[in-house]
Amino acid sequence: MKLRLFLSQPFYYFDSSRNKWIYILSSTLFVFIFLVLFQPYGISEEVNNPINSNPEILLFFFSISVSTFVGLSLSQFVLRPLLFKNSMSNGSYALWLLLEALIITSIMFCLSLVIPDLGDDFEIELDLLFQLRNYFRCLITLLFPFFGSLVFVLVQKMNFEIKELSHQIKHYADHFTSEQKAETVHLKDENGQVDFSGELDKILYLESSNQYVLIHYLDKNKIKKHIIRNRMKAILEQSKGLSFQRCHRSFAINLLNVKYMSKNNDKEFLVIDTDPVIQIPVSRSYLKKIKEELTSV
Repeated sequence: MKLRLFLSQPFYYFDSSRNKWIYILSSTLFVFIFLVLFQPYGISEEVNNPINSNPEILLFFFSISVSTFVGLSLSQFVLRPLLFKNSMSNGSYALWLLLEALIITSIMFCLSLVIPDLGDDFEIELDLLFQLRNYFRCLITLLFPFFGSLVFVLVQKMNFEIKELSHQIKHYADHFTSEQKAETVHLKDENGQVDFSGELDKILYLESSNQYVLIHYLDKNKIKKHIIRNRMKAILEQSKGLSFQRCHRSFAINLLNVKYMSKNNDKEFLVIDTDPVIQIPVSRSYLKKIKEELTSV
């Protein structure tokens, strides 16, 4: 079920021209360096064959790089916009990657009609089994720069989101007046009795533990804790309209005290600049709601 959900989600990593060029150029460069350095798929035997001159060997590697560049450019800038008006799903792009390998293999075959293969054995090029092997070799080689480009674009996107969110957090905090920040918040237990009172900007975050909520707050510049017998959902209902926002299954944070967002070991955290610094985990599922709250002021 999770796999089906993942495959149905939109593939937005190579939607911009910039990201497409990153994928195309990195793939072209990777293919050239990979083939020259490692000479896989029997290429080393052809390279060491005295019948092949250095210019012919260089032209051979160059033709494969050109095939990769032209094939991916055709795929990303011509065929994709033509066949997919809207964004593709992850499942659709997995199939598209198979097509890209086929396009590159076809261009390589066309170039072999003009540029003789190493060893001058053109008859082999006409063999279907040989071309099928070329296709799978192309696909396997293409996977490395594909996933490399994917990770690079994803990291860039996440870093941009972190910077953007940090700017939004500052704007959000500046929107509140000193009187609003000093407003006294009263939180009740499960019996409806006030169990905790404190200034809004002194409350750092809330931590849920089954039927209890632990309030972390500042008192004379020292971090203290107060436990209330109630559920997180009920506490957040009481404080509706204030600056508390759920960011994780177990945490809700006071956005007034967040300084910035950070990333550590592929996980994202909202940082509270206390002594010591507090990092509260933020789930991707709650990130959208936090952004909506920050941009609502």
